[in-house]
Amino acid sequence: MFVDVGVTSRLQRAVLRETSLVYSPPADLTEYQAWIDLRELMADDSHGAWFSGRLHLEQTGAYRFEFDWDSEPSWPVEVDLDGNIVKSERVETSQFREDLQRYPRTAEFIPSWLGERLVPTGLRFADTWLEEFRALADHPNWLIVRDMLRDAVQAGTDDRGVAVGADQVAEVVSSELAASTTVGQIERLYRDATGLGLVPNLPEASSESSTKTRNALLADEAFRERFDALFQPLLSLAAQELGNVVPAH
Repeated sequence: MFVDVGVTSRLQRAVLRETSLVYSPPADLTEYQAWIDLRELMADDSHGAWFSGRLHLEQTGAYRFEFDWDSEPSWPVEVDLDGNIVKSERVETSQFREDLQRYPRTAEFIPSWLGERLVPTGLRFADTWLEEFRALADHPNWLIVRDMLRDAVQAGTDDRGVAVGADQVAEVVSSELAASTTVGQIERLYRDATGLGLVPNLPEASSESSTKTRNALLADEAFRERFDALFQPLLSLAAQELGNVVPAH
């Protein structure tokens, strides 16, 4: 089962072997890219792109694909042999906004659930910093990241209230950084975080500062390690901003 929305993709597999059902190791970047390329190729000018795809592969080599363009997708955590999602996480509203920018749909092809998800919620946030992150308030790049985290919290809110956890918020922002920044921008965030002791001092990356982050992540292992190290402060800051949400009266 492959789900791709906005700037995030999730792939989960279940394999029946002679004695047991196993969940195969995480897919590599090549497999992800093959699904992403297929989605882009199949996108339609009026209907946009499908949200989820399933590949059923038999021992004989027979296979079939199934694609869903209109049902509300969930991030797969565990799937069964038929590709049905057994455990899942909710897709953040910000990802649907991003997806519609990339693959627009005419009004007739926007499902009612998607239209409801796109209605703004208008959360307010207190301006409070955890002690270990207070110094980040002096770093403009990290203030931008905080705004991105708040946008992700805002987009993950509906009439039931905040519907996302810190891990989902951090993952959304990490995906956005991977998709929309350059190596130089990530390195500035990394240097700020290193100076404050928030991440370890890892080996220098070899990629040029103007290289797109998504390309460097595929080709530069040292850069990928530095990028991955930023996830922990993102996670902690996401928890901070969830705590900063001002309850509605």
